[in-house]
Amino acid sequence: MSKEQALLQTYNLNGLELPNRVVMAPMTRSRAEEKNAPNELMATYYAQRAGAGLIITEGTAPSPNGLGYARIPGIYSDAHIEGWSNVTKGVHEQGSKIFLQLMHTGRVSHELNMPEGAKILAPSA
Repeated sequence: MSKEQALLQTYNLNGLELPNRVVMAPMTRSRAEEKNAPNELMATYYAQRAGAGLIITEGTAPSPNGLGYARIPGIYSDAHIEGWSNVTKGVHEQGSKIFLQLMHTGRVSHELNMPEGAKILAPSA
């Protein structure tokens, strides 16, 4: 079997059955417009790329103070969970798997990109 053929064969990743060995690396798209919730545009984007055996999402803030710049998605509210559920549903319907990449922007945070009253958490100088 050639390397090209092997790339397209199913693969067992520690018990997770992948349809192929293609992995889509994370890329920040900055499309989570309303309260940093994943939306239909994002669901379409990921579903269109579900030919990859595994998709790793863009960096996603685990808390409000993890937002460092505009329109990155979160995973800390009911709206975020609902949005990501729609994304994963579309990917799973295409037969692919998806992992969420957690990202806290730390020192690049800016108060204007965070909810009112949120505190910037980052390492000291």
